[in-house]
Amino acid sequence: MDINDTLQLASRYRQEGNLQQAEFIYKEILNFDPNNFHILNYLGNVLQDQRKFDEAIAYYQKAIKFNPLFAGSYFHLGSVFEIIGQSEKAINYYKKAIQYDPNFVGSYNNLGNVYRKLGRLDEAIPYFQRAIKVNPHFGGSYYNLGKVLQNKGQIDESIFYFQKTLQLNPSFAEAYCNLGDVLREKGRLDEAITNCQKALEIAPFFAEAYCTLGDVLREKGRLDEAISYYQKALQLNPYLDDAYNNLGISYREKRQFDKAMSCYQRALQLNPNRPHAYSNLGCIYQDKGQIDEAEIYFRLAIRIKQDSSTAYSNLLLSMLYNAHHDPRTIYLEHLNYSKKYAEYFAPTTYSHKNKRDPNRKMKIGYVSPDFRKHPVAYFIEPVIISHNREHFEIFCYSNSLKHDEVTKRVKEHADQWRNIVGMSDQKVAELIRKDGIDVLVDLAGHTANNRILVFARKPAPIQISWIGYLATTGLSTIDYKITDNYTDPPGKTDQFYTEKLMRLPESFLCYLPNRDSPDVGPLPALSTGHITFGSFNNFRKVTSEVFGLWARILNEIPGSRLILKGTSFYDKTTCEYAINMFTQRGIAAERILLQPPDPSPRHLASYNLVDIGLDTFPFNGATTTCEAMWMGVPVITLAGTAYHSSVGVSLLSNVGLKDLIAKTHDEYIRLAVNLANDINKLKILRSSLRDKMAYSPLTDAKRFTFHLESRYREIWRTWCQSV
Repeated sequence: MDINDTLQLASRYRQEGNLQQAEFIYKEILNFDPNNFHILNYLGNVLQDQRKFDEAIAYYQKAIKFNPLFAGSYFHLGSVFEIIGQSEKAINYYKKAIQYDPNFVGSYNNLGNVYRKLGRLDEAIPYFQRAIKVNPHFGGSYYNLGKVLQNKGQIDESIFYFQKTLQLNPSFAEAYCNLGDVLREKGRLDEAITNCQKALEIAPFFAEAYCTLGDVLREKGRLDEAISYYQKALQLNPYLDDAYNNLGISYREKRQFDKAMSCYQRALQLNPNRPHAYSNLGCIYQDKGQIDEAEIYFRLAIRIKQDSSTAYSNLLLSMLYNAHHDPRTIYLEHLNYSKKYAEYFAPTTYSHKNKRDPNRKMKIGYVSPDFRKHPVAYFIEPVIISHNREHFEIFCYSNSLKHDEVTKRVKEHADQWRNIVGMSDQKVAELIRKDGIDVLVDLAGHTANNRILVFARKPAPIQISWIGYLATTGLSTIDYKITDNYTDPPGKTDQFYTEKLMRLPESFLCYLPNRDSPDVGPLPALSTGHITFGSFNNFRKVTSEVFGLWARILNEIPGSRLILKGTSFYDKTTCEYAINMFTQRGIAAERILLQPPDPSPRHLASYNLVDIGLDTFPFNGATTTCEAMWMGVPVITLAGTAYHSSVGVSLLSNVGLKDLIAKTHDEYIRLAVNLANDINKLKILRSSLRDKMAYSPLTDAKRFTFHLESRYREIWRTWCQSV
């Protein structure tokens, strides 16, 4: 057998997986030809296949010794060092391979992958692009470039590259799976399902494709089906931490918190460096009303992934619920957020091309994930409807896949509607610049699905924070914060904002009562024979201090009851926790009624069971307080020292109920007890509160919007006159 036949035999053994036999043949050849760099390289490949990395490295280095210009051995050395996690050495050897063979596609592609794994995405992109230029038919580089662009949030571009991959290789299951994932991010859910199904047709045991299909079905609200696909993925690959994490998300959406926590914890056992699982655990603890624990997990997520702006936003929001943080601490943490995530994007100079005409028709842009059934919608819908179209053109930038009748109404009243789901922050900023927005208003702040980093890029000359977030954003690029004299008395809180406070003359909010509101019922105490207190606020607002005051009130009013209502009460262990917090304070369990929410109008009808509303602190209610008053239920609130703890002051003051605003814990208790003992006053409030609301500044949309537009025009004129 001549040398060529021997080499073919060794190659066949390697292809068949008979690596030891292939290794034996190559070593036999080297006994006769020890300086043959090709054979040394082949032997290194076989040893690498067997994960004998030290031996493989030695043979590649011998091959280079005998032929320092041989790019193949540099490439294979790079691949070994990439596998064993020595990324810098891998980069060095891949670059050496390119140095000796500028058309070495594999080296360009692998270099891009190393940079991608290191999170150095901008450095990865040119190498994939170079690989494609050298070989336009090399589908792997299109695929890898698509993954990098997906990670950068450039979803439209990633869709293009995944589709190009599939044109070149229609049997590439991973490409179908990833295409399904980015189509999901774009909200093209039916197309996403089709691509995931194609991936599974090609590779029926492809666990990641089942996981991605679960993600799509979860977005469509088909939670039980999503759970079944995650479970199928885990049957195929019990070590798939993505599936555990996303299964946990589905259980959380079903309000099965213990199951969700178990999934997140399993994800972290498999991958202790997974920031999303820590952040998701933090959200669960928030849902369960355990804010201190939530903060711990948000901070763990941030520590693991320094660029996790979402986890940091979760932390900032969580701090507002926590009575242990003073306004200055909260302010400084927001500044730190800006330093870590926002300042990098802020332009060094602002060059907006908006025409500086102080009297022209202005373009107002509202950015929100909540143009739908959501508390924010109660306050933005009446403004969008009431805007003066002669003087203002309204643009809505929607970042939500969920559309409902509220979405439809807002969309009908907006002059321009922009769907920004799946668009990168940079692309959204470019769109806003192209639209020529004069005043851009953020309605989300650091709440879920926010686009705060769009504002970091300063796409509009004037930027404002409003409604959705009751603290500073921390961003120097946001110019104003809309507030009023009740939430932020002049000279009292200005030092806790990076924004300039823009105080409206009456209320900072305008409430739109539900269109199908039920009638106000008679005072419940007249038929039950006891006082029923109630709070329908999100349970994360019910802190230990709140439990303490509510328990003292119940103890002061014998036979009284307390109704708490919220999504957290779908969860059994959260209900047990809440009941325990009261029984520890001497309140019998039968005096506490915990209810999950009802859809409207049944939700509002539940207020007909409540005599007196109790506001939460330090994070006050907004929508819940408005709903209670609209249904004839007076609310006791505690005035705090910050925006988020003074919302109740603004709402009650604007309806003429200043006598229900407490300045201290003891006064909060006294006001609740005195009102509970004054049935005549409760009867009068019951019959008159809806009219008070209807004729107050709080529900006068035209009046409110006129004041808002006047302030828009005022700050616009100031900008037009600036240099």
